[in-house]
This record gives sequence, structure tokens and C-alpha cells, in this order.
Amino acid sequence: MTRTAKSQSIDTMLKALSERIFVPAGIAVPLRYRAAGHDERAAVLKEDTGNWTMVDRDLIWGEPDGYYWFAGSVVIPPELDGAPVHLYIEAAFGKVMGRSDPQCLVRVNGRITQGSDANHRTIRLTDKARAGERFDIMVEAGTIEDRRQLGFGIHLWTHDALAEKVYYDLSVPREVARLLPEDDARAHAIIRHVDAALAVLDLRPGNLQRFHASLKAAEQHADAIYAMADADAMPTIVATGHTHIDVAWLWRVRETRQKMARSMATALALMDEYPDYRFMYNQCVLLDYLDQDYPELFERVGERVKSGQFEIEGALWLEPDVNVSNGESLVRHILHGVRYHEKTYGVRPRMLWLPDTFGYSAALPQLMERSGLDTFVTHKLSWNDTNRMPYETFRWQGIDGTTTAAYFLTTQPYKSPSIGTTYCPDLKPTHVMGTWNRYGQQPVNDELFLVYGHGDGGGGPTREMLENIRRMERGIPGCPKVSHEPMRPFFERLLAKMNAHPERFPTWVGELYLEFHRGTLTSVAKNKANNRKAERTLREIEALAVAAHLRSGTAYPRAALWELWQIVMLNQFHDILPGSSIGAVFDDSDRDYARFFASADALRAELAAGLGSGAVAAFNVTNRTRSGLVASDMAGSQTIEHADGSTRSVIRQAPVAGLATAALTPLAPVSTLKVSANTIENDHLIARFDDLGRIVSLHDRKHDREVLRPGQLGNHLRAHRDRPAQFDAWDIDRSFEDQSWDIDELVSARVVETGPLRAAIRFEYRYESSTIVQIVSLEADARQLEIESFIDWHEHNTLLKAGFPIAVNASAVRAEIQFGHVQRATHVNTSWDEARYECSMQRWVDVSEPDFGVALLNDCKYGYDAKGSTVRLTLLRSPTYPWPESDQGAHRIRYAIMLHDGDTAAVTAAAEDFNLPLLALPGAGGVDTPLLAVDGDGIVLEALKLAEDDDGIILRLWEARGQRTPASITLPDGYAVAEAVDLLERDGVALAIDAGRVALAFGPFEVKTIRLARA
Repeated sequence: MTRTAKSQSIDTMLKALSERIFVPAGIAVPLRYRAAGHDERAAVLKEDTGNWTMVDRDLIWGEPDGYYWFAGSVVIPPELDGAPVHLYIEAAFGKVMGRSDPQCLVRVNGRITQGSDANHRTIRLTDKARAGERFDIMVEAGTIEDRRQLGFGIHLWTHDALAEKVYYDLSVPREVARLLPEDDARAHAIIRHVDAALAVLDLRPGNLQRFHASLKAAEQHADAIYAMADADAMPTIVATGHTHIDVAWLWRVRETRQKMARSMATALALMDEYPDYRFMYNQCVLLDYLDQDYPELFERVGERVKSGQFEIEGALWLEPDVNVSNGESLVRHILHGVRYHEKTYGVRPRMLWLPDTFGYSAALPQLMERSGLDTFVTHKLSWNDTNRMPYETFRWQGIDGTTTAAYFLTTQPYKSPSIGTTYCPDLKPTHVMGTWNRYGQQPVNDELFLVYGHGDGGGGPTREMLENIRRMERGIPGCPKVSHEPMRPFFERLLAKMNAHPERFPTWVGELYLEFHRGTLTSVAKNKANNRKAERTLREIEALAVAAHLRSGTAYPRAALWELWQIVMLNQFHDILPGSSIGAVFDDSDRDYARFFASADALRAELAAGLGSGAVAAFNVTNRTRSGLVASDMAGSQTIEHADGSTRSVIRQAPVAGLATAALTPLAPVSTLKVSANTIENDHLIARFDDLGRIVSLHDRKHDREVLRPGQLGNHLRAHRDRPAQFDAWDIDRSFEDQSWDIDELVSARVVETGPLRAAIRFEYRYESSTIVQIVSLEADARQLEIESFIDWHEHNTLLKAGFPIAVNASAVRAEIQFGHVQRATHVNTSWDEARYECSMQRWVDVSEPDFGVALLNDCKYGYDAKGSTVRLTLLRSPTYPWPESDQGAHRIRYAIMLHDGDTAAVTAAAEDFNLPLLALPGAGGVDTPLLAVDGDGIVLEALKLAEDDDGIILRLWEARGQRTPASITLPDGYAVAEAVDLLERDGVALAIDAGRVALAFGPFEVKTIRLARA
């Protein structure tokens, strides 16, 4: 027999054996069904199902976001007495992008038994059936797709454990042999033993004893495979079960709550059947939802955590986007994630588990170190479209110099032609062999880690995966050894190895930039604008709450603030904030944010009433004294116009000390404004516009220099064809510049403000089906030209950028990230530089010479590109998948071009002012002394709040220039204790107090958390 024929014969016999593992018993469970709303579970569970509609073979059901219930009873017949019996779910399962449809949760005799989907169709009913025993079955079934289901059934199947054992004993090594080279003697030895086992197998039907006797004989041949000597020389792969559940993506959050229940029920059911099964889960928010929705399952998870089968690891509240979320948001994800796991399970997570997010900020190592987290894990950098990351096990150094251990998952099929890896394999020998094959540091480390289980839409491991692992644990020649164990012990061993031999493990410095999914910095702009607004609202309200607590004893609104934070954190999930979900997800997000802002407005008003005597006051949430425009129609005011056509009256407020409220006091302008249809100027700069409203000159009077490169246009609006080859909402391909069009159909241009506080020109453009209104304004004493846009956007697959060709000599830009900034090259000397053609920022990006610079500030944008000294802000894109109508409609965007003298701290302060202007607070007037004072050039007060566990005051401070800086805090009256704490507000170290002041010393980009307490 030829090798090919032998292989086909073995595969045929193995397939025939697999069909004897589960055998239909010829018994169907008669079912009735009804449709129900997602919120009707409690009522449905109490109903008399006899009134439901009978299910027949012609039943048509299912619709997007549909929810259905099936119920029936079955009595064990005499012929199944003593048999192990399983249920088999018969449905028109479809597999689409990380999920199956439908997905089910099965109850037996009122107890949640297991989840069911295309990958989990059998449910253990009883290991030893008793004739006459009755089982009541109820199934919750959710459908997502716009795809009708034909029929639904539940059947009884018998299970043959011995057939299952022998099948996997043979099929798993057979798969190893298939992957080994043809000249590998181990492959031939494996095949000989498999062939010998199959040769004694008697598959004739009708005599179970004869069949089992042949299985026993085959088992002896199979054992010879595992006795072959090879394993001691092989690397070890530690495997832990897991399921990645996207909190929202191609389904809504409410459906994810059901996915969590199904996935956990399946994990628990497999734990009952496989005591050696080890499973890890990490997202607190979904565990919290499980507690709310399915307390029975939640309690059972807790029991398995105690027994050690269910591992809790991963420190975050959920898996957020970590480019767009601001620094304080990332702190709260860690803070609340760790606290939840400790309180709920008594477990202290130590890892930052982010397998699927779209690039990683260089601020993370410091946040990890300041939170007691020791390991960062992902796989996503393997998706790079240009460069392969050179390491998978290394030290990662952040912008402040802090380092942390980093580990990249390397799981992929053994013969994969790509560098891409996965965090949700349906674990087979090819994935174990591929994990080692893909690993680039084999000489220094021979123990690797993988997680396995169906994911994205949940589901998790299957019995097939667990059977595969059991065989690889025994040791198969040519395959790495497998150890089925929890995740954390592996990483503790790895950390010990890295600490003992640091010279073996390299260091990667700076951000972990994903060369893929660059469009997620811009897609669904409304959500990013709401996120920015919500983050700054929380900063203001927490500081106001502290102020009201200190001034008048107002109770600190912990519960209300926690509700607001939960909304923000939920909507920072890495498929919501990046804009890569279906439209219904963003409908839900819109409702979340509407609720957030309504609650925040009410809370702000309540807190303001506790600050003063009833008059309107200006509140300065920063730690710097500053003035600025404040809404008021008192004497000295000016009416200003917004791009959306609305107007308001403002005054120029006299300087307000940091963290203080002050009575509204108009301040006369200090420079002369001039404006015409094509020029706007003050004592600091002159801007000139061409006949199409584009900036042709921006002159800096202080340095007597032109800001723009000769002959080029500033605020140059261009539309670009945006049709990525794949992952529409996620990607911006390099080809976006192959077709570009100027936005130059000027409808009107007119002066709308002449001073004395601000001058402004309104430009209106038409582009295809869209309208763009821009108001370009200049305040009397400002060094920045502001552009406010109202865009009624009705284009698809179009990218909109605003370009600024800056006349400076610089080979890099600086872009703000959380708690600092990074430098990025603007040339393409290397493939790494070339791939970085769309990058992330927080509130600013800057291009500078040592004594002069130009920064672009923004209030809601996160993507930009820089070539040479031309910087372009990415304003909008309008992908059509997975949401065909994304980014359609109204957008409000503000950005500014700011001139400065090379001082990064000045840029950060200007960006802070641009995003957090002085706040007019009705009812807060009457108190004008600061709560406390934070002094230090370039020191930013990011958060002011009360401690999580007591009434201590927490200050989050960071250094903005990237240099060593002294600073001090002047304590509030009555406070005489100060200590430095970690981001979890623990491990306090006492700070010396001298005459009510605390002296501090900051390292470059250092984040400090200070706790103040009364004596």
C-alpha cells in the first residue's frame, strides 16, 4: 500500500471510530417554544410551558437580536437503562466572525447545565440513566444574524467513554505524525502503532462487548506510542483554558451578558467532567453582570475558584482600548479591577492581560509598576503588516524608564505561512507545535504558554480540546510536552528566570505600536468625542466633590461617581471606543452617554450649591492660575458664534488660582485685534487666508518668522479614498493617498466677530453631499489660532484630514500620550518608520526646534500623521463595515495651531486649557481661596478625589516635560498627614511636612499619587 493510501485508510478508520463516541438513541425530546424579550427571563421561567407553541420540522424562527425559549420533557426508556446519556442540540448553527448563531443556555430540571453553540452541541444528561427517570429541559436561545432558523431539536445520544479514549489516544499522535517531516523516523513509528491499533479494532455493529474488547486491544498498541522516548528533550507548553468575550462587537452588550452565562456554564460543566481542566477568566464587568443576571452560575464560579480549577487573573475592569482612553481612565480600570477581584474572590491579580487591543501605550509600564502588576501579555503585535517584532519574551520600558516583563503569545498552526498568532485556538497538536515553532527566542527559554478555547464571541474550550491535551500531556514523540495548569504559576516561573538571568532577555523601549488597525483612532468619531467629554467631566466633578466636602461638609457622592465611571469604562472597551462594532452598539453607547451627561449635570449643580452663596463663580480645576473665556452676559461680554450656528455671551475672566472658585470678574483685553475677510491678527500673530479660506501665511511676531512652509497651505482640508483591503472600520491602508481631493468649494466667507475679546471668520464649504462649516478665531492675547468645525458628513469610505506644513527643521514630532509624550520619526529611514504612517495622540502633537515650536491641539481627535514637518490631523473617516452608517451626520470638532518657545509644559498647559476651560458654576460664588496648592513647573494635577476607603484626599500628579522637577503641595486647613501611595491607594510612605507644605521631587514623566489626611 502506498503512503497516501495508508494515510487515507487510517483517516477513514479513525473517522468511523469517532462516530461510535456519541451515538443517536433515536429519541427526540418533544418541544414547545415561545419568543420573549431579553428582559423577560424571570417571568418565562415561571410560566406553564404547556401553553407554548409546538415545535415541528417546519418551524421558522430567529431574527436579529431575537430571544427564544424551548421547553420539553423526556422519560428514559428501558433500553437506555444504565447508559451514559447526553442531549444533542440540533439547530441551523452558523459560524460568523468569532461567534455562532444561535447560542443557547440549557437548563435541566431547573438547573443551568451548559451553554450550547456550534462548538458545544452535546450536553451531559446523566452518567447512568435509570429507566422511567424524567428530565425537564429548557433552553434559552439567542439569535444575532438576520438569518432565519429552520427547525430546532433536542435528541438523546449515548456516550461511549472507552471509544472516546481510544479515538483520542490514536488521533492526536496521528495528527503529530502528519505534521512531522516525511523523513522523520518518529512519524513512521507513530503511524506503525496507530495502524496496528486500528488493525485489531472490530467496528461491526450489534455486539458492544466484542467492540469494547477490541478497543482494549487497540489501547495497548496506543500505549506504545506514549512509551516512546522523546519527551525529555522537548520544550514544554503550558496550556490554560480561556474564552475571549468581546463586551460588544458584532453584538450588543446585552447579548454579551448572555454569552458570559453560556460560556461560564460550559466551563463549569466541563470541570465537572474533567477534574484536571484549568480555566482562566479576567473581565470583572462580565463577572459582575453574571452576578446580577445568573447568581446561580456566579456562585458556582466562586466555588471553582476556591477549588483551584477556575483561575482569576488579569487586573483590569475590562479589556479597554489603551491608546484613546486617557491616563486616569487606565488607572481606574486597574484600581477597580484589582479591588473587585480581591473583594469578590480574595485573589490579587498581577497581570495586565490585553490579548486583543490595538497597540499599547508607553505609559503602561509605569502604571503597572505603580499598581503591583508584574507581567504584560498580548499577542496582537504579531498582526503587524510590515515588521515582525524581534522578541516575544522581554522587558518593556516605558516613557519614565520603568520596565516590566512582557510576553507575546506565539500560538499558530504549525505550518502557518504568516507571522500572525491567536489567543483562541481550537487546540490541536498543530497549535502546540506551532507555538514552539513561532517562538523566536528558543535558545534562551524552553517553556512557553498558550491559552485555548473558542473566543471573541465566547464559548471557550470543548471536550475535544481537553481530550487532545490529555494525550499531549502523556508525551507524543515530535510534539512539545504539554502541562495543563493555571496561567499564573507559569509566569511566576518565567519572572524568576528573567530576574535570575536578565542578560538573556532584551529590552524594548517605548510604545508597542501595532502596524495594523490604524483606523480605530478615528472611526465613529462621536464616541471618541463623548469619551473625551466624559473623562474631563469626571475630572471636574471629582474635584468639585472634594471642594464641596471640604467647604461645607457635603457628603462625597461615591455611589454616583461610581455609576458615572462604570459608564465611561464600559464604553472604553476595545471594540466600542475604537469604533469597530455594529450600529446597535453605538445606539446603546449614545444612550449611555446621554444618561451620563444628564446625571453629571445634576450632580455638578448639586455640588456647586454646596460651595458658595448662590452667585455664579468660575472654577479652575487645574493647579495653575489662569484666566480665560467664561460664559456670561455681564458687562464686558462679547457674543461669540459657534460653527453649528449657536451663539453665547462670554467674558474674559480675571485670573483664578488653581483649584479655586472666584467671582466672575471681566478682564479687559490686552492686545488689539484686527480682522477682515482674509486676515486675522493680534499682537502675537497674523493669519492670512486665500480666496478659498485656506491659510496661506501664519506669521509669528515674537520671533518674526513664518510658521508655514513657503507656498503651502495651512488647515488644508483634503478628502482621501479610504477603502482598506480588509477590516474596514479597523484599518487605514497605506494606499489611502492614491486618490485625494481638496475641500475647496467655498460657499461663503464672512467675518462674524470683531472683538474685543475674540475675532473670527466663518467659512462654509460643500464637499459632495456634505457641508463643512469652520470658524477660525483668535483671542485678543492668544498665541494660538483656533478652528472650530461643524461637519454634516454624508460620505462613505472617505478619510478627511487637515494638514499643516510647518516651517521648522525637525526629524521627529512629539505626541501626547497618557501621562507624558513620545517622539516619533517623521522620516522613513527604516521599515519601522515607514509603517508608522498613522499614529495616536491624546490632546496634542508638536513639531519644534529648541526655541520655537508649533503644536496642534484638539478636543476630541486621536489620529494624526506626520511627514517631514507636515502634520495632518485625521478628522473623520466613514467605513461601511461593520456599521454601514458610521460617522454619518453631525460632528463638532475643535483644534488649534499654537505657537510656543519650545516648552513642552506650555503645550500641555495649553492643551489642558483647551479641553478644560474655566467652568462657570451657578451657585458656587463666595469662596475664592484655593482648596490646596500644587506648585511646580510642568507638574500636572490629573485627579483630585477622596480615597476609595476613607476620607483621605487623593492627588494624582505627573511631570509633563520629561525632566527632573521639584514641586510642592500646600495642604488644606486641618490636614497634617501626607504619604505617597501606589495607584491602588496603598503601601503609603510618609512624607515630611514643613510649615504645611510637602516637598516632592519628580523624575521624567513620573506619576505620583499622594494621600492627605487629617491629623
